[in-house]
Amino acid sequence: MWLPTAATALSALLERQTSRLMRLSFPNDDGPSAVLLPEKLVADEAVSRDFEYTLTLLSEDAAIPAKSLIGKMATIELVRRDGGPRYFNGYVFEFGRTGTDGGIAHYRMVLRPWMAFLRSRQNSGPLHQKTVAALTDEILGRYRFHDYRLQVGATSDATQTEAMQWQESDANFLHRWWETRGWYYGYEHRADGHTLVLCDDSKQAAPIDGVPRIRYFTEGGPDDDDAIAEWSPARRLAPTRYAVSSFDFKNPHRPSAASIATVNQQGDVPELEIYEDTGAYGFRTVAEGEERAKLSLEEIEAKAKHYESRGNAARLQPNRYFDLIEHFEHDRDPEEDRRFFVVSVRHEVVNNHLVDEPARYSNSAVAVRQKVPWRPGRGYNSVMPRVYGLHTALVVGPAGEEIDCDEYGRVLVQFHNDRVGDYNEKSYCRVRVATPMAGDRFGFVAIPRIGQEVIVQFLDGHPDRPLITGLVPNQEQMPPWELPANKTQTGFLTRSSHGGEYENANAFRFEDKKGDEEVWLHAEKDQRIEVEHDESHWVGNDRKKTIDRDENVQVKRHRTERVDHNETISIGDNRTEDVGRNETISIGDNRSVTIGGNKTETIALAKAETIGLAKALTIGAAYQTSVGAAMNTTVGLSQSEQIGRNKSTLVGKTYEIKAGDEFKVTVGKSTLVMKSDGTVLINGTQFKFAASGPVQIIGKDVDIN
Repeated sequence: MWLPTAATALSALLERQTSRLMRLSFPNDDGPSAVLLPEKLVADEAVSRDFEYTLTLLSEDAAIPAKSLIGKMATIELVRRDGGPRYFNGYVFEFGRTGTDGGIAHYRMVLRPWMAFLRSRQNSGPLHQKTVAALTDEILGRYRFHDYRLQVGATSDATQTEAMQWQESDANFLHRWWETRGWYYGYEHRADGHTLVLCDDSKQAAPIDGVPRIRYFTEGGPDDDDAIAEWSPARRLAPTRYAVSSFDFKNPHRPSAASIATVNQQGDVPELEIYEDTGAYGFRTVAEGEERAKLSLEEIEAKAKHYESRGNAARLQPNRYFDLIEHFEHDRDPEEDRRFFVVSVRHEVVNNHLVDEPARYSNSAVAVRQKVPWRPGRGYNSVMPRVYGLHTALVVGPAGEEIDCDEYGRVLVQFHNDRVGDYNEKSYCRVRVATPMAGDRFGFVAIPRIGQEVIVQFLDGHPDRPLITGLVPNQEQMPPWELPANKTQTGFLTRSSHGGEYENANAFRFEDKKGDEEVWLHAEKDQRIEVEHDESHWVGNDRKKTIDRDENVQVKRHRTERVDHNETISIGDNRTEDVGRNETISIGDNRSVTIGGNKTETIALAKAETIGLAKALTIGAAYQTSVGAAMNTTVGLSQSEQIGRNKSTLVGKTYEIKAGDEFKVTVGKSTLVMKSDGTVLINGTQFKFAASGPVQIIGKDVDIN
């Protein structure tokens, strides 16, 4: 029965607080001024789970404010049967009054680990190029009350190229990475706190406190012993093989694959394989794939058979092992088959506040053989976030650069939800860029530039599998030509780099405005066109070509040019034409050549000139003809020569003139006529003959006067 009055009852309880099975304290001396006495405790704790300690408390104060306790550290000390303490330390996450009875207020308090605070903080952002241990240090280091220890092997923790926390709590992010590594954890409690211990090998677990043996007793055995009263094995059918595959663009010939068979002996069971396609970048090597399959299979095997117990062995604690002794099914087993790894425990404690009833402690637990590795498995304590729809990000890179990529054309980006990145090369890992065409050294290349806004999708919705699928303009990255004024234009315009201004660009643009259709091609500097076979051009109207400097055209075989009407060629300075062999010019009608200065014509061998009708040659001043050897002039009919003043003919040796009928020379009143019949007539007003030597006149008849 209850003590007669509230005052005497509470006074009696306070007097016996230190002698109870269960005591409550606040290690930081920040508890309420009113005394809280633990009446009942239900403590659930398990490997890789947040423990939850639910307390029923008594107090004389019915008005304890809940906010005065939320977030405070509290410790329940359970006095074990061997006299040693068992601490249950945690933070107050829930507190409230559940009722009053005879002046005594009843309260409910829930304690959880400091890790539970991580479930209430959600974040997004990259944590790339880190090991999972480094991820753990960075996330947990954000909490002032973190208390943890890593007991994991270095070989199980490779650097992660990509690790994106995406709209998820810190707890979920860490758990899903721990689970991919096969890491699990437990808590070590003390009077002034608790430590999270991360492990990766349950076969190396520490023993329970004291002597690591627990006795099994039958229902009629001594109930005051620290023992297990009920021990029940349970088995479930499990898959017998685990296979995985992955695709890596750096080794795209075929997907990587690995398969592991179980060592679990479970009776007459056919082969049952789980095949998991991990998608892009699930693992990089076959060895990594086998490790992933092994961890997944160990998770399944650990859950295939377990043992459930009930008793009062208060030393049972998750993430510890014990040896079961004096059990009829295990007494003859080898030691490793009698050693069990504790997976979970539920403690139930009732304090001895009633005068006529003793304090009570009991528990129920789940364990597996320690020789069977225990793994939490992916999804055990987390949910893989999925990224749906399209997202955008900004391309980033080193200071001073405009374009930054690797040999695959991958670029760096910073997502808008990243509150830590500084828009540089450290913001995120490199991301692949989708293109309209990609092949073996052929395809389309357009590297997104620093500052541009890109569209990002995530393969399989996985936050660590981004892929750039396009770009979009924004206020700082406007389209290349003004819109909507030029809405009928289609094309692209690049930008010269490094340091190019708006005017420095290559461009290819289509104008589709009706009546003003145009194709515009602009090369900021050089343009090279290569055609390996034929090329044809058709211009329906006019063509205009302007070359500001030089033009060089080389035709390695033949060239044919046809102008149906007129052609005008204007050369500002000099012109040189070189014909390797023959040249033929055919002019259908007239040809006019005008030379402003001199003309020099050199012919290495012979020149033949044929004029069908007449030729007129007009020379303004002098005319000179030089013939190296012989010169012959043939005139079919008449030849007339007019000299305005003087003519001088110099013949080195012989000068011969032949006329077929008559030769006549007239100088003023004097004439010389020579006829074909031999008659020679000389007429003049005066004759003068002068000779330095003899003068002879020979003839048949000589008649002088």
